Amino acid sequence: MKCTKAATTWIVALTVVLGAAALGVRSAAGTSVAPWITFKSETEHLSVLMPGTPQAREKHNKSFVGDVRTVEHSAKEGLDTYTVDYTTLPGFAISFSGTDGIYEHAKNAVLKDTISKPLSYTDITLNGIKGKKLVYDTPTKPGHPEMQGEAQFFLVGEHLYTIDAVVEMKGADKKPAHFFSSLEISK
Repeated sequence: MKCTKAATTWIVALTVVLGAAALGVRSAAGTSVAPWITFKSETEHLSVLMPGTPQAREKHNKSFVGDVRTVEHSAKEGLDTYTVDYTTLPGFAISFSGTDGIYEHAKNAVLKDTISKPLSYTDITLNGIKGKKLVYDTPTKPGHPEMQGEAQFFLVGEHLYTIDAVVEMKGADKKPAHFFSSLEISK
């Protein structure tokens, strides 16, 4: 079958229109990427960019040092998850464990919760606040892409901030940068 130039032009135009319509249907169905917004909590003294409005959840854990309260804010972008935890520690916990002990406990909790393997654990600073950075690999699951996580921990007074991003391995070296570079914690 031989196509004329007019027929070829018409087929190309139809393909472009149908492609644009399909994108519109996908957007209407909610599969488009949500815009990143600034999540700000005056109570928790923090601000960070997140992919959409985060879901909040409060957890209470009883321990030998007393009641430990954590407020978690989490948002997803595709399979990637971005989380900010704000934990209020009993004063006794900090004096008993020390800053390094608190960071070590937080690191172990992240690794246990995600069943992950640590790749690196280093010192970092955010606006004069000393903290720790953990990079870890999550286990591969059938039908699920390989993921990598990065968590940052900051202890300010009696408050422990755990900032965590678990992203698909493809792009893992760039995706969390947007999230972490926007983080602000005020003392």
